[in-house]
Amino acid sequence: MDGSGAARLNKRAKSYSLVAVVVLITAGLVSAAPAQPRQQSSGDLNVVQVRPNVYMITGAGGNIVVHLGWMGAIVVDTGSEAMTEKSLATIKKITDKPIRFIVNTDADPDHVGGNGGLAKAGLPMIGTNAFGGGANFQTNAGQATVMAHENVLNRMSAPTGQTPPYPSTAWPTETFTGGRIKSLYLNGDAIQIFHMPAAHSDADAVVLFRRADVLVTGDVLDLRHFPAIDPEIGGSINGEIAALNRLIDLSVPPAPLVWHEDRTLIIPGHGRVCDQADLVEYRDMVTIIRDVIQDMIKRGMTLEQIKDANPTKGYRKQYGSDTGPWTTDMFVTAVYKSLTAKP
Repeated sequence: MDGSGAARLNKRAKSYSLVAVVVLITAGLVSAAPAQPRQQSSGDLNVVQVRPNVYMITGAGGNIVVHLGWMGAIVVDTGSEAMTEKSLATIKKITDKPIRFIVNTDADPDHVGGNGGLAKAGLPMIGTNAFGGGANFQTNAGQATVMAHENVLNRMSAPTGQTPPYPSTAWPTETFTGGRIKSLYLNGDAIQIFHMPAAHSDADAVVLFRRADVLVTGDVLDLRHFPAIDPEIGGSINGEIAALNRLIDLSVPPAPLVWHEDRTLIIPGHGRVCDQADLVEYRDMVTIIRDVIQDMIKRGMTLEQIKDANPTKGYRKQYGSDTGPWTTDMFVTAVYKSLTAKP
């Protein structure tokens, strides 16, 4: 064989080797990809395995999130009171470990209704004989700790002499204030709780499980409809957009390997698991509608004139509703009220 023929064979061999390396790398990437969320039914409730140690329970009101580890179960939101027994039974099917810690993302009945029942069925994070310690911190009378922003406690309780909307057994036992970030290390995972002021309400919080890379948003995000903003309890359209922008900052997209499954998984207050792309699309929609209504207000249009002009056109089919607990009309009214409210 002459020198040129040998050179061609050597070049071809190198080319085949490069292809083989690419195939092996690609195979490695595919095999390393995490499994998609798996769903199974548990009675009337559905269970979605979001991560190996993170589960989402749907059908009990707001989405319930269960994070598992050596300490036990960390639960975000507890569903409605009427579904407490089923929620607890579903959690027991996921794990035989006790509930140790509960976080509420807001004060709505479908997120805090099961507080009392789930806390009573649990154990304190730290207390006498717990993990070999003798401290009397966060014991909650021998029950699981319940944590929330102080506005959740304010909404669930009442001044002395008045009847509270919830019994004291359902109230948060640990609160944080203002715009603070509450940071904890539980189940071998760094957990951060962020207050989102003036979004859905003034009591909203989102929970980030940093190692699991799961972001739990509560009712700040609900892909089923336009955001439920209640100005009467501190909600506002600008606060909602600010909260959505913060969620985008806290989440990570699948870049640069856009075809890969690795990404931050986002669990909204209701509905399906999503990711940053869904979040960005939702934020853009809300921002566009806010800007349209703001422009109409600047032109002197009344609320009724704005409604007649249909500022949600283009998004109404996907997110709007003329019936149910949160309608398009209610959304437009809430946006108008928050934009025209006096500082």
